[in-house]
Amino acid sequence: MNYLEQYINALDFVMLPEQKTIIVHPDSQFAYLSPAIREDYGLINTDFRSSSYADLPPIKQIAPSCELEDQECIKTLQVQQYITSQNHLGEIKLYLKQKTPLIDPIKGVAVGVRVDFFPIYSLGHFKPYINSHIAKFDQRINAANDRQLIQLTEMEELILFLLILYAKPKTVTLHLNALLGKDVAISTVRNMIHQQLLRKFEVINTDELIDKAIFLGYDTILPRIMIEQFSIQINIKN
Repeated sequence: MNYLEQYINALDFVMLPEQKTIIVHPDSQFAYLSPAIREDYGLINTDFRSSSYADLPPIKQIAPSCELEDQECIKTLQVQQYITSQNHLGEIKLYLKQKTPLIDPIKGVAVGVRVDFFPIYSLGHFKPYINSHIAKFDQRINAANDRQLIQLTEMEELILFLLILYAKPKTVTLHLNALLGKDVAISTVRNMIHQQLLRKFEVINTDELIDKAIFLGYDTILPRIMIEQFSIQINIKN
């Protein structure tokens, strides 16, 4: 029995009923699906060992990027984290996706990747702190009404979404272009942040922008552009 098989056998003793975990071989073929994954994806009585991401409808659209993520994880031998979405019969659900290389302790090489999905109900907790000046927003009574007064374009919604993840302009631009299929310059993104978003939210800097956006509930709203499945890495250097 090789190391990957030993690891998978041990999972049966520690896997929680609600835990969503996938183990893949280096070629991204499935080696293990947790009971919660099999139930959610309708694979209870299915032999999944010859299947991969493209066979899971909620993430089928982003299967190629999932495979590239596996390759990067195996190559770098480092844990990677992503914000990702899944389309469950038309309902978009957000998850923190963590990919962990499974390293054979004797050979010192990755023999697979563990993929864990943790549900996200609010993006606000990804910001490492909330500035004290957020207190000046607490006199507002109805966040929903306030949001209606702030008219955002689809691109502004996406930029704000990424800023709440505490992404820097370079990372925002990278994902903006990937999602929109465009070639927007970093300077353009910076201008949209400082000339448009700060003005619309009536704040003076990016920290206040993020704080106010979270206070108004934008950390619980998926941008209109993100109606498709996506996967955004969040633990990369900016």
